Amino acid sequence: MKTTLKKSKTTLLIMAVLFVPLFMLPSCDHSYIDEIDNIGDYTYGPVVAVPLVNASISLDDLIDVGDFGGIDVDEEDLITLVYSGQIFSVPASDIFSVNDQSQVITYDNIVPAGPDGMTLPPKVFLITFDNSEILTYISFLEGMFRVSAQASQLAQDGYNLEATFRILNSYDSQELPINGTVSLNNPGEVDLSGSRIEFDNEANFFLVEYQLFITGDGSPDNAPYTIELSQEMTGLKYDLIKGYVDQINFPVGNTSVALGLFNNATFGSLVFENPSIEFAIDNSFGAEIDLFVEEFYATTIEDEIIPVTGPAIEEPWRVNASVTHEEPLLTTFKLLDNTNTNLFDITEQSPKELFYEVTGLINPDAGQQPTNWIKHDSQLSIDMEVNLPLWGRINIFELQDTTEFSVNELPDEMEWVELKMNFSNGFPLDVELDLILLDENNNAIDTLFDQQDKLLDAAPVNPATSIAEEPMISTRIVLLDDQKIENLRKATNLLIEARLSSFDHENGTTVKILDTYRIGLDLGIRGQVKYVVEF
Repeated sequence: MKTTLKKSKTTLLIMAVLFVPLFMLPSCDHSYIDEIDNIGDYTYGPVVAVPLVNASISLDDLIDVGDFGGIDVDEEDLITLVYSGQIFSVPASDIFSVNDQSQVITYDNIVPAGPDGMTLPPKVFLITFDNSEILTYISFLEGMFRVSAQASQLAQDGYNLEATFRILNSYDSQELPINGTVSLNNPGEVDLSGSRIEFDNEANFFLVEYQLFITGDGSPDNAPYTIELSQEMTGLKYDLIKGYVDQINFPVGNTSVALGLFNNATFGSLVFENPSIEFAIDNSFGAEIDLFVEEFYATTIEDEIIPVTGPAIEEPWRVNASVTHEEPLLTTFKLLDNTNTNLFDITEQSPKELFYEVTGLINPDAGQQPTNWIKHDSQLSIDMEVNLPLWGRINIFELQDTTEFSVNELPDEMEWVELKMNFSNGFPLDVELDLILLDENNNAIDTLFDQQDKLLDAAPVNPATSIAEEPMISTRIVLLDDQKIENLRKATNLLIEARLSSFDHENGTTVKILDTYRIGLDLGIRGQVKYVVEF
């Protein structure tokens, strides 16, 4: 685009330079007028340079491990990528519950007695379970104990019946026996909230004692009588149970964990010297538990499935338990690493996701019948932490990402642009980079580099420590000609392709990535602006 400058200092200066010789010509010669008409346009092309970036870049600036991860730094400043979170949580209600209970008891050969009534022998109320549980204690958060009475012949003969009842070895919220009153027309109900029952046996039953009062002016034509009492426990929610809860199999769950390091990887071969997966298993059940890993595998960036194998997977994980509900929580740790699994081989193939499924078994040593306890808020929770210390080697690791890109503000007058980059690379990593310009349909229209080119040279490491001691200094200049500048204007997206490799990886040299490493970057732009002055 031509730019016409009128009455500017530049125009006046040019005109002065042109007109000074005119006054030195003879006054009678007017041929110079014809020469003015032949003056061509003047092209003015200043070169400008502007510093753009002066920065120091750490690993935090280079890696986004995602919402599920973080970065830890040890005393050596070695960086570890950490992916952690609570994976499973199994509440007590999923493992053990007390169903509604009901039963009918009868008393035979009952005859009307005096006003003091009669005390009957206690009757058994048996609590049943799905397994072979044996309870010695139960306390309730919620529940009702309900008794209804039937004595049809007694009522037919004109008598009334009232009975008081109490549960032996029981205590309500006031530390009194659980008790109530029932008559033929009015069931007796007792709220069990805050109550407890202590069992003096190992057969899951407690005793209910009744005292009968028979009143009225009837005639005992059908005596002796049979009295039927229906007993129910409904809506039961326990606070604490003690005893033996038998062996119970239960599903723990399955889940997948994404490893953000490999989110944008297209190809990779990384070797981690010491990867690990640590499980922290919180058990607030008063029972030991064995966990069984039913499935455990990794999916790679190429969608291959690699099973996690080894003794740590094949053997059940014993989860310890506290002996008292007063200090209920006990944590068991399980570590998977290169010594007991094939994690070394898995991480070398760039896993993008880990999947596993676990089941559990309460009281795995069933023959011993240990004393158990369970609280209403007991639970089994499993926290998993994947640790990838950045210590190893990168044979080759390709990353690819697409981002929006626009340089519409680039002036039309630019004849050429030159990018100059000065680097100080403290990381022991070679970085090859290609920047591909894409149009609105994501079709490649140009590349800023002629080919995938090494942008950064790795800082050399001390083989004895695997640590880079001095940064590598390098300079890169990229010239953007007219065609590239035009393609820059057309581009709407930028495809970034990077290839990483560690220092001397061909010879098996391992490197450590420390938190102290930095990439120093000085980025400047230099270009020629083309102005055309019309005469």
